[in-house]
Amino acid sequence: MKHLTCFFVLALAGCSESRVDPLIEVDAGADAAITPDVARTPDATATPDAAVTPDASVTPDVGGAGRLVINEISAAGDEWVELFNAGAAPIDLSDVQLADSESDGGARLSRAMRFPRGAMLSPGQYVLVLANQADAGVGPQTTCLDGGPTTCFHAGWSLSASRGETVWVLSPTGAAVASELYPMNATDAGSTWGRLPNGTGAFALNRPTPGASNAAP
Repeated sequence: MKHLTCFFVLALAGCSESRVDPLIEVDAGADAAITPDVARTPDATATPDAAVTPDASVTPDVGGAGRLVINEISAAGDEWVELFNAGAAPIDLSDVQLADSESDGGARLSRAMRFPRGAMLSPGQYVLVLANQADAGVGPQTTCLDGGPTTCFHAGWSLSASRGETVWVLSPTGAAVASELYPMNATDAGSTWGRLPNGTGAFALNRPTPGASNAAP
């Protein structure tokens, strides 16, 4: 089956119909100031909780035709989250955060992963974030999934398949942009939870397709 594969770069890139591994380029202007640390963590007053409803109006650079969605979640076996630009305009991911949930269901900002400044997601592109990485580095990583893209991002938090987990996309200031629930025991180790049709549909059982269009088992 032919998958749509796109390049994720820290500048705008293109897509192709053939399987080509994503290319990561680091902006030469970036420096250590972009590294997430305690000083950059949003105040607790900005922490979304279970009562927060994601507001599309705060989605980074999505006021036009860009649309950032959580597209696929794997919590049984390999733990990862795939984001997708389902719109027609590029999205600036600079300092956008990806987080797991607190026990009350709200976003856990204390361990949220931040995308580096200059990270752009073009229309039709995917970006993969590996969870449960104890030594999660900052910025693009080359230790990713077998059969998936060769570049990805790492997050230190973990996804619970047995109790279920809400995944959160947050703006640089901690406002909720999007969230999706991985239900309790939703899949086994050979399946994922993703949108069908790809990028637009409701979540359902998928076969794993990291960095490519979702497909039913």
